[in-house]
Amino acid sequence: MPPTRPAAQKPPASVTKNRRGLETRERVIAVTRGLISAHGYAEVTLDQISAEAGVAKSSLLWHFGSKEMLLAEAATSLFRDIGEGLGAEPHRGKTAARRLENAFDRVADYFTANPEAKGVVLALLFSGSVPPSVREEIRRSWDAHVQDLVDALSAPGRPLPAPMARLMVATIHGCYCHWYASDRSEPIAGFLAPARELFSDWLRARDGGE
Repeated sequence: MPPTRPAAQKPPASVTKNRRGLETRERVIAVTRGLISAHGYAEVTLDQISAEAGVAKSSLLWHFGSKEMLLAEAATSLFRDIGEGLGAEPHRGKTAARRLENAFDRVADYFTANPEAKGVVLALLFSGSVPPSVREEIRRSWDAHVQDLVDALSAPGRPLPAPMARLMVATIHGCYCHWYASDRSEPIAGFLAPARELFSDWLRARDGGE
C-alpha cells in the first residue's frame, strides 16, 4: 500500500491576508487609472472608485490614507510599469542607443494607453492644496524612475550619468506636456521623436558610433 501523502499545508492566515491586501491595492489602482483616463483627474471621486472596484470607501482610506495619495499612486504607477519594462528588456548584445530606442517605444505606448497619467502627476506635484506627503511620494517615484533609466542605459565601464538621465526624463515630460496641451490628434511618438533622435545621437557618439 503506497504511503499516504501528507495534506498540503495552508499558508498562514497572515500571509493570505497580506496577499489579499496587495491584490486589493492593485485592483483599486487599476480601476483608478481607468477612471482617470476616462473622466480626467478632477472628475474622479472616491464614490466612483469604491463602486467600480467593489471596495468600501473606508477601506480605500485605510489602504491609501487620502484620495490625493490614491490618485498619486495610480498616476505614478506608470513609472513602475515603465521601469519594469526597461528591466525586462534583454540588454545582452544591444547597445545603449538601441536600448534607448526601446525605452522611447515603451514610453510612447504607455502614454498612448494612459494619456491622463502624467497629467495627474504634474497636477498633484504643483498644486498648492496637495499635502506635502503626496508631493514627496511623487518625487520618490521620479527618483526611482531616473535610476531605472540609468540602470537600463548603462553599459559595463560606461555608466549613464544621473544628470543625463534626469535631463532625459525632464525632456520626456516636456514632450508629453506639449502633446497633452495639443489636440492630441498626432501620436505622441511624433512629439517624442526629436528627443529620441537627440539622445540616440549622443549615446552613439559617446559609445564610439556603435
